[in-house]
Amino acid sequence: MTAPEGDVVVVLPVYRNAATLPELAQRLTRSLAPTGLDYRLLFVVDASPDDAWRVVQELAVQDTRIAGLLLATNQGQHRALLAGMAQVRARWVAVMDADLQDPPELLPELIAACERSDLTVFARRRGAYQSSGRMLTSRLFKSLLGWLLRMPTDVGTYLVIPRRVCDRLCAAAIRHPQVVVMARAFSPGWRGVPFVRERRAQGSSAYTAAARVRAAVRSLRCAWECRQALTTGARPGPSNADLRPAVVAARVNI
Repeated sequence: MTAPEGDVVVVLPVYRNAATLPELAQRLTRSLAPTGLDYRLLFVVDASPDDAWRVVQELAVQDTRIAGLLLATNQGQHRALLAGMAQVRARWVAVMDADLQDPPELLPELIAACERSDLTVFARRRGAYQSSGRMLTSRLFKSLLGWLLRMPTDVGTYLVIPRRVCDRLCAAAIRHPQVVVMARAFSPGWRGVPFVRERRAQGSSAYTAAARVRAAVRSLRCAWECRQALTTGARPGPSNADLRPAVVAARVNI
């Protein structure tokens, strides 16, 4: 998958998501097959303590369009995503969570919007998919992100980017990477497709209250670093590509 190939690769970070992976793979395949696109699914298992890697291996045996990357140590959602994104060379790269809160059935519409615009395309969340407290705090810090980068406040880790934007993300020297922020920062504009987000089908979020605060701070740091990189050309740290090779433990179908 390191040579140029395919129309779209869907990169999915996996941590404590073993139970949802078979249904997710099935729904993604059912959604993408009718489009005629040459697609791949890449599950990046972020040293998950459950049997997610075994499930990914089984899925890859059943369908060669499914690939897996196992990280030796837990890197966090966004470094895991970047590790996967650095492996692919498709026309478009899609990113989504593996917990089935985001509908795979929306993906063809996101890809079509990206093809038309050649810009980052976000899935824009609607509905009460988490507690009122979480909704409020999320909107507050995303409002600040919106001010910094002119990005929407109702988006998360469900988006499609063109190849050129993916290349910029993977080469960027950002110490506190946050893929959603970077996808907006390194694209000249964005488009949005609204959808109703469901509550989590299996398990609970890996983000505790403290983890959410840390994630919010990291996002703001990332936004600031992106602004600095765009306005001054500064390189505040090693590139994301430099941070990844030593943490890959195993691969399948890559």
